[in-house]
Amino acid sequence: MRRLFGWTLIVSLLLSSQGMAWADEVSKEELKAMRQSLEELKQIVQKQQAHIDELERKVNAPRPVAPARPAAPARPSPAPGQIGAVLPEIGVVGDIVATSTQKRTDTEGNDRIALREMELVLGNYVDPYCRYDATISFSDSEAPSVEEGYLTYWGLPWGVKGRFGRFFPRIGKAASMHRDSLSTVDDPLVVRRFFNDDGFKRTGVDFSRPFEGPFGWVLEPSAGLLEGGGASVFGSTRRRPTLYSHLKTFKELSEFSNLELGISGLLGSKDADSGFEVGVLGVDATYLHHVTPTNKLTLQSELYVQDRKESLPFDAHPWGAYALADYRFAPRWSAGGRLDQTRLVDAVGSRHEEQGLSAFLTFYQSEFARWRLQFRHEIDQNKKKDNAVFLQGTFAIGTHKHSLQ
Repeated sequence: MRRLFGWTLIVSLLLSSQGMAWADEVSKEELKAMRQSLEELKQIVQKQQAHIDELERKVNAPRPVAPARPAAPARPSPAPGQIGAVLPEIGVVGDIVATSTQKRTDTEGNDRIALREMELVLGNYVDPYCRYDATISFSDSEAPSVEEGYLTYWGLPWGVKGRFGRFFPRIGKAASMHRDSLSTVDDPLVVRRFFNDDGFKRTGVDFSRPFEGPFGWVLEPSAGLLEGGGASVFGSTRRRPTLYSHLKTFKELSEFSNLELGISGLLGSKDADSGFEVGVLGVDATYLHHVTPTNKLTLQSELYVQDRKESLPFDAHPWGAYALADYRFAPRWSAGGRLDQTRLVDAVGSRHEEQGLSAFLTFYQSEFARWRLQFRHEIDQNKKKDNAVFLQGTFAIGTHKHSLQ
């Protein structure tokens, strides 16, 4: 048994030494193969690095510069105000109105479709100090006329802005606006009776300067000298000038609402003498409230009172007023109404007052197109009633100053 154990031990030792020798031989072969693979990989990396260095050398090499072209001869810049130096901004605003009324008189647009007004709007900056704007009006019932043509100048002392030419003076709200900017088809009754059917525009000069007032109010006083006449309150004499002044105030009441207040004064003559027999005092107020980002309410009102000397036997203090409400109930729709009350100037008759009631619906097709339907009921000084229906289409192309929104 001991001999068998001994032989077994000897055989085990021999096999163990033989296995260790074989394992050692295998490890040497693997290590040699790994070293050979490492040398091959190193050679590949060196070749790739050499290729990268060659590409970088080509990229960073200086490129040949193309010969520069001879510079074109500089053209002299045109002098300020030279004809053809700058093309003016050009726009066209068309106002087409269909009217149906009880009146039998054949006046403008009654019972027919009429091009009430087409405005050719021109304007541009003359130089860094001033700008010129012009509006030429065409109509199928009146001869072409210059509605506006004035120079706006900013280079005056103390930040004062001046206008010189024919323009809408800053009188109230409706009288100083183009008809395509109104909330209704027609002007309020007081504007039509005291001024004109298309507002109040005269040739003259005026000055204005906005500044920050107390309690968050923004103030903008204006004052000017205008040619005489041009309105029912002053008659037709142009020789005696008209003086006017206006104070506009504005304040943001909240994030969603604001208030604008104004007071206006005019002093002029109703005949050719040197006296100023007519004075007009006007006040206006406009309140705007955004109910939502797309829905807004606009409330607007104006009152004018006259002081007419030597007016006997006529009323020495005729007055007129209106109140308007307009609600934008949808992004493209609004509706509203207007009340009018006016005592006439130098009226002869059994009744010296006129009254009106209007309701209107507006569809804003886009920034450049708008449709409006309006019903108007009026009672004149002779107690005659008139009902009228208007359908208005207002369209604009090009550059224009009066947004249809």
